[in-house]
Amino acid sequence: MPLLSGVVAFRVLVHSRHDLTEVLAHSDDTGEVISRIVPVRLTTIGAVTTWSANLWIDTSRLNVGKQKIHIRAWAGERLVGRMRRFVMVQSEETTLNTVPDATQSSSYVQSPDTPTDDITSWVLSQPVERHRPPGTLFSGPVKSILVLRTDQLGDVSASLPAMARLRRLFPQAKVTMLLQKSNVPVARASDVADEYLDLTLHYDPKTERRYLDAEADAHLRGQLCGRSFDLAIDLSPGAESQPILLLCSARYRVGFKPEQFPFLDFGIEVTSRERVNRKPVISHSAHVELLIFSLEQLMNQRREIVPRCRPAALQLNKACPHDRPIIVHAGARHPINRWPIENFLKLCGALAAASGRSVLLFLDEPVPDDAVRARCATLAGVTLMERLSMDAFDALVASAALFVANDTGPKHLAAARGVPVVSISIPRLNWQEWGQNQGGIILSRAVPCAGCGLNNRDTCGRDAVCITTISVETVLKAALDVFEQSKIE
Repeated sequence: MPLLSGVVAFRVLVHSRHDLTEVLAHSDDTGEVISRIVPVRLTTIGAVTTWSANLWIDTSRLNVGKQKIHIRAWAGERLVGRMRRFVMVQSEETTLNTVPDATQSSSYVQSPDTPTDDITSWVLSQPVERHRPPGTLFSGPVKSILVLRTDQLGDVSASLPAMARLRRLFPQAKVTMLLQKSNVPVARASDVADEYLDLTLHYDPKTERRYLDAEADAHLRGQLCGRSFDLAIDLSPGAESQPILLLCSARYRVGFKPEQFPFLDFGIEVTSRERVNRKPVISHSAHVELLIFSLEQLMNQRREIVPRCRPAALQLNKACPHDRPIIVHAGARHPINRWPIENFLKLCGALAAASGRSVLLFLDEPVPDDAVRARCATLAGVTLMERLSMDAFDALVASAALFVANDTGPKHLAAARGVPVVSISIPRLNWQEWGQNQGGIILSRAVPCAGCGLNNRDTCGRDAVCITTISVETVLKAALDVFEQSKIE
């Protein structure tokens, strides 16, 4: 049952022989309309058309607790489709106490202070978010850590180097370790934690698995009750002890087998095979330490700059004979990722005027239409570039003073070359994953349907308003801020 809080999105597909005019969402307890939208036609096969409706609902208008939401599709005055969905509504206060990092997600939109019948306009009126390229994996300081290694003596002994490395990685954190009672003296003598909790696992020879009996389970729950940790990490590469992580309150949960355990916020899977018997060849100690090593690497996610070693092609000097140019790239493979071309044209003119630099505009289309060419010809300091070879394009990008683009391949190339980047990002994926690693700003809008992962713009149901409503003024301000900062540096 979905847990709802803040402003949420319901995307539904309706298959109908009729031309839909409206899709409504109704509250079950009051019967009032809580969302409405005109659906988008997707495809027609024979007499049946598929429609997409992306409803945004302010859950503060619903009573807390179990609810039913009714979705009804209309063709004029004719009801042509209906569905219902059971949900659990949670107050925002509870949500923010339970998940304090929720407001940092582009998918979490808090409800307005005053209820409104036009939640769409309210969401789109909120400021566009500025993000700096991702730094640490954790959004806040890690002051308390729970470490699990609930296996036998050999497993614990092999994990001591990983435990020591974890302690060095977070020297200011209080480390609490949970082990089988018989192994506590070994860990204590190694000084790998500040506090030690114990549990007793029994072994079933029939299933060849360890388990907690009722008494041991109660003892473990009693030790964890009321405790809260910034980080809880299970060092076992197996699959027996990870569920114990759910018994404690933790801001982040880390372990192995993240595909098997979706409650993990971060995890890795390590596989090695001997050529003949196909059994692992990486030592167990190294296997466990790889998890801590991965955490260490992600404490700072910025990767090194890789400068271009080959000299720039001579013919490129004509494009930027004096100062390093500003490059604007308006293309993207998926149309859903594209900021409107008219916005890019306005941005280019304003950037050239404000910066005093040449602005080079690239489009994806090999032959821009006449209207775009004519418009570019009126923009002082703006050059519409023809398509270049990849080597020539790379050389030109590496020479840029600033690169502005959609969230697409060229902006990553610019970042890898050490060029400051401003990217206009659609939140179909998390900006943390695909934001450039070096310098600049990522601009995105928080919307309730963020994280959709869609490539088809029509399926969105809202024509990608999350990117198309980012204003030229917002992008220009970010670009000039980054440009001025880069001159200082």
